[in-house]
Amino acid sequence: MASTDKHIQRLSFSHSTGQSSPVDVVRLSELRARNMDHSMYDPTRLSFHLVQFVVAGEGAHRVDFERVALVPGDVLHVRPEQVHSFLADVEHEALMLFFTPVALKQAHIPHPARWQANTVLHPAANDFTILTELLRLQEVLDTEATDLRPGTIGPHLLGTILASLADVAAARQGSRDLTTQRYEALVLEFEDLLDAHYASSRTQAWYASKLGATPRTLARACRVVRDSSPKQMIDLRVVLEAKRWLATTTKTAEAIGYELGFSEPTNFVKFFRRIVGSPPDAFRRAQSDPTD
Repeated sequence: MASTDKHIQRLSFSHSTGQSSPVDVVRLSELRARNMDHSMYDPTRLSFHLVQFVVAGEGAHRVDFERVALVPGDVLHVRPEQVHSFLADVEHEALMLFFTPVALKQAHIPHPARWQANTVLHPAANDFTILTELLRLQEVLDTEATDLRPGTIGPHLLGTILASLADVAAARQGSRDLTTQRYEALVLEFEDLLDAHYASSRTQAWYASKLGATPRTLARACRVVRDSSPKQMIDLRVVLEAKRWLATTTKTAEAIGYELGFSEPTNFVKFFRRIVGSPPDAFRRAQSDPTD
C-alpha cells in the first residue's frame, strides 16, 4: 500500500499473494507488468527491506540520488527509509526479495552489518546460483498448494539467504575479530537510531547514551566500520534528508531547515554548503535537470 510523504511515495509491506508471511519474492518483470496504485519509477521510501538479485541483462537502480549500475550476479540491498526508484530506461531481470524488519529480527542473522553494507555484492557464480535457488524455493512456497506454512518457514529461509550474503561479504572483507564484530553491530544500531532521530538530536553523546556505549567507544566503532566519525555520520544523515526534501518538494530552504531542527535559515544554508559544497538551491536546480 502506498501513500505520499513530502512528495516521496511511502510504501508499506504487502505480500504479493495476500498471505500473512513477512517474506516475499517477486520477479522484476512481474512488478513492471502490474497495475499498481503507485509508480515504481518515482522516488519511494520503503518501510521494509528490498534485496535485488540480478539474473539477466544490464541495468541500474537509483538509491538516494545515486544511479547504481547492475549486471547479472549483482546483489543490491535497499534499507527501510532509503529513497529509491526503479529506472524506466533499463530492462534487466531480477529476483526481488522483500521482507519486514520483524522478519529480519526473527531470522537471527549473524553479523548483520556485513550484508547491509552500502555497496553492491557480487557473489561467485556458484554462490549466486545457490542463492537464487533459495529464492525460487520461497516462490514455490508462496504459490503452490501445500500444508507447509510460508509464514513459519519464511523467516528461517530468509535467515539462510541473508546469512549466506553475510558469508559472501565476509569473504570480500576478510576475517573479523570479536571486537570488530561488536563494533559492526553497534554501528548498525547507531544508524537505525539516526534514521529515527536525525532531526531532533545531533550530538554524539546523546546517541552513545541511547546505545549504552561511551562516546569514545562509539567513535572508535564508527572509525573501524565506516571510516568516519559519529559527527560526520550525523551530519551526512541530516544532509541526506535535506537532499530528499530539496529534490522532491517545493519547500523553501528556510522551511526545510526548520523541519530539520535549525532555528535560523542561514545556519542551515551554511551547514548544507559546508557538507555538500554548494548551497541548497544549487542542489535543487541540479536535480531538476538530471544528466542520467
